[in-house]
Amino acid sequence: MKIERRNFMKLGLLQAVTFGFSRKAQAYQIPKVLRRTGPSILQGATDDTKTQFSIVHNNTEVLDVYAVDSAGRRRIPDFTRTAAFRDHNKKITKVFFSFLDVTETYQLQLVNAVTRELLDQREFQTLDLTKPDLNFAICSCMNDREHAPEIWQNLVAKKPDFLLFIGDSVYADSDSPLTGADPSHLWKRFCEARCTLEIYYSPRLIPIFATWDDHDFGLNDTNSVDFKYVKESQENFLHFFAQDTSHCHILEKGPGIASALKFSNQTIVLLDDRSFRLRRGSKERYGHWGLEQENWVLKKIRENAGPTWLMNGSQFFPNVPWKESLSGDHPENFKGFLEELKQTPRKVIFASGDVHYSEISKIEKEALGYETYELTSSSIHSRNIPGSPDIIPNNRRIAGNGQRNYLLVNSTPQEQGCAVTVTSYGVTGEARFQLALQI
Repeated sequence: MKIERRNFMKLGLLQAVTFGFSRKAQAYQIPKVLRRTGPSILQGATDDTKTQFSIVHNNTEVLDVYAVDSAGRRRIPDFTRTAAFRDHNKKITKVFFSFLDVTETYQLQLVNAVTRELLDQREFQTLDLTKPDLNFAICSCMNDREHAPEIWQNLVAKKPDFLLFIGDSVYADSDSPLTGADPSHLWKRFCEARCTLEIYYSPRLIPIFATWDDHDFGLNDTNSVDFKYVKESQENFLHFFAQDTSHCHILEKGPGIASALKFSNQTIVLLDDRSFRLRRGSKERYGHWGLEQENWVLKKIRENAGPTWLMNGSQFFPNVPWKESLSGDHPENFKGFLEELKQTPRKVIFASGDVHYSEISKIEKEALGYETYELTSSSIHSRNIPGSPDIIPNNRRIAGNGQRNYLLVNSTPQEQGCAVTVTSYGVTGEARFQLALQI
């Protein structure tokens, strides 16, 4: 890898900073974490008339759940499902509603089926699919032991239409063996995160669509070869998130936990970068996503007349030696995938997380035949590298923020491309950078 002199100097500085940071981390004390006792509610995949919820609550409770409209009319769910894990004190109730009115604001009411006590109440809506633009937040790296509730409160106040969790929504490998989180530990850590993060206790719910990266998969920087609980981890992830295609006609399931959101003129693909991933340095052509998933992704791009968003846990283009990326871990896959995209008469824009800083990378026209961008959003609340991203080499970077943040995106289709406004918002809701991009 060729490194320019200025980036070589940054690289040396970062190594020194990282070394000092890791030494301090040895004495790091886990801060006191507030675990809540009430129901944790996630609104999942939603369209204009249907929605679904994942509710984590005490396993001794049986819930009756209702959607109540502004006139006080109470709707019962189409059906519910429950999931539990042996010897754990929390379970999941999945709830599914249809025939909802997109112009209505509903109250989701949770009632104890035995005592008839009202346990919780939240506000929710469905998605207005007639809007020409998309307004969403990209979020990653949500360590419950570094929880910052204010950032979630400010995110909700910005009123995005939906949220995209693109990796490390749970640090499931915390306190796990060196071989990674087994199924019991996965369940435990997902429950702990769900009973901590402010977004799951927000009075106003926002639909969440999700994929994963290494930490919510079960082991830091791992792959499908070295981690032995791939299937169990997939099942665990899909239990806690609510992504059933039966109650969201814009959602299509892909290989592994991948999915695609098909709006009228834009598609968002949430890639699974763990279930088929080979070891770092693999020269296999399909070492990152696997043949089946890559073919599925290319099919989604070609089916869509407008732009397609490709969202991955790991970065695509930046190639920092100590961080994972498609270009760095699987260069043959990177090269082959770019060639496929270059031959496809459609435009794509990239998004990623993982690195604990946000940045916008401008992708030169020579790469794909048109100018595009990679939006990296990280972290909501995890430890950051001092001085990042400025001390980290990336010749394509045009903006960056090393503090806790998320990216809020407004994307309006224009011919085959789109006009995008992207803003990095910090913990207190302040804008750290804002860019207008044309793809």
